[in-house]
This record gives sequence, structure tokens and C-alpha cells, in this order.
Amino acid sequence: MQRWGRWIAGSVVVVAVGTFVVTGISLLPTSLALGPCLPDLTSPTTYQQRVSPLSTVEIPMAAGAARLCYGRPSARGREVYGALVPYGEFWRLGANEPARLYLDGRLDLAGLPLEPGRYGLYAVPGPSRWTLHVTRSITHWGNDFSDGVQAADVAAIVLESTPLTMPVETLTMHAERSGDSTLLHIDWATTRITLPLAPAGDSPHD
Repeated sequence: MQRWGRWIAGSVVVVAVGTFVVTGISLLPTSLALGPCLPDLTSPTTYQQRVSPLSTVEIPMAAGAARLCYGRPSARGREVYGALVPYGEFWRLGANEPARLYLDGRLDLAGLPLEPGRYGLYAVPGPSRWTLHVTRSITHWGNDFSDGVQAADVAAIVLESTPLTMPVETLTMHAERSGDSTLLHIDWATTRITLPLAPAGDSPHD
């Protein structure tokens, strides 16, 4: 019986560790998940030197905290939008893992109310207008846009793009505080997409 007990206990530990390895920080409380951005431990690229590094964006908010994790690809002489990133097709908003947004408080994202938690972001770029998808799925690989991932969508938001005067070589997401709200800019090549984030209930779209 003791042998069986040890075997069962060992199996439980193996399953628990394996589940954590597969799901990463999705099992942690949101407040703890606002730690360092972790790579997908199930991907072989995690154990190699990545061409597109994983980056972290701290998003200042009037109440609560927010963090964005995303992979940063570079143009390296390639035409980006309409070529490397086709128009009218799903894009992971970066490289490798999906772009992931972690919130420990309620906020409005471009007029969309979000509860504390973890969200994946992906987009459908267009020449002048993008559709941003917010999904509850964060454990999929970045270019997995399966029915299961789309079924976990919270909403889709239409955003206008803005031309940049100077091209940006490497995809860069950065936050800019604007009063009680924050503007999250997504810059690459000669295109900018801006996501306004505001305390819950304070969105100008309400």
C-alpha cells in the first residue's frame, strides 16, 4: 500500500508540474501573474536564442496594474504590412507566443470593459483600419487561430491606423499616460495603432 501511495503521490506531482509547464502562468493568481513575462515552455524556440525576443510593457493605470507580453520581430529589409503581415488575415501581434495582457483590476480597452484576468490579443490588419480581437485563450501558440481560440473571444474592436513619419525597424509597443487614462501604441514600419485604456466606467465610449 505504501508503494501505491508513493506512486499515486508521485503521479499527482508529475501531472501538476506538467500542467504548469504546458499552461505557464495561466494557473497563477492574476496578481502573481503580473511578474516577469514567461515564454511558452512547450515550444522548442524557448530553449534557443530567439530572433524575436519576448518583451514586457508596464502599463501605468490610475487604479490597478497591467502588463503586456509580446514577441518583437524586426523588418530586416522586408516590407511589413501587406506582405510579411498580410492584410485581411489574422496576426498574433508579434512573434512566437500570442500577445498577452494581464490585468489585476477592471479597465476599459478602447471602450471594451474587461474584468481582472488574462487575455490574448490578435488582429486583422488593413491598409487604414484594423480589427483587434481580445480572447480568453492565452495558452495557444501565437499563430493558432483555430475555432477554439476564436470561440474564446471576448470581443473584436475596430481601430484606425495612423501613419508614422519615420519607420520603426522592430515592433514596439509602449504606453503613454494621458490624464487618468493610458494610450498603448503599437508601432512597426510606418504604421501606428493606438489602444486607449481607461479606468472602468471612464471610457469616452460609454
